[in-house]
Amino acid sequence: MHQTEEEHLIEMINQIAVNNISAGDDSAVADVIAGHVKKFWPRRMKTMLNDCIVQGGSQLHPAALLAGKKLFSLDAQ
Repeated sequence: MHQTEEEHLIEMINQIAVNNISAGDDSAVADVIAGHVKKFWPRRMKTMLNDCIVQGGSQLHPAALLAGKKLFSLDAQ
């Protein structure tokens, strides 16, 4: 079964979250994820992530969702 580009993006960012869980709590992990996305992801992928978050981000790891909210200043708390 083939993944959509959005499904692949969600899988990638969730994997980044899982791989960095040792960074601490969700906020600390979110900082690592946000730094990675900011540094390595092209604008198109960032836009797709933003769209996913605006739609609720229910498939995202909690730290990945928080990272996106921090990146896009979407009521990160």
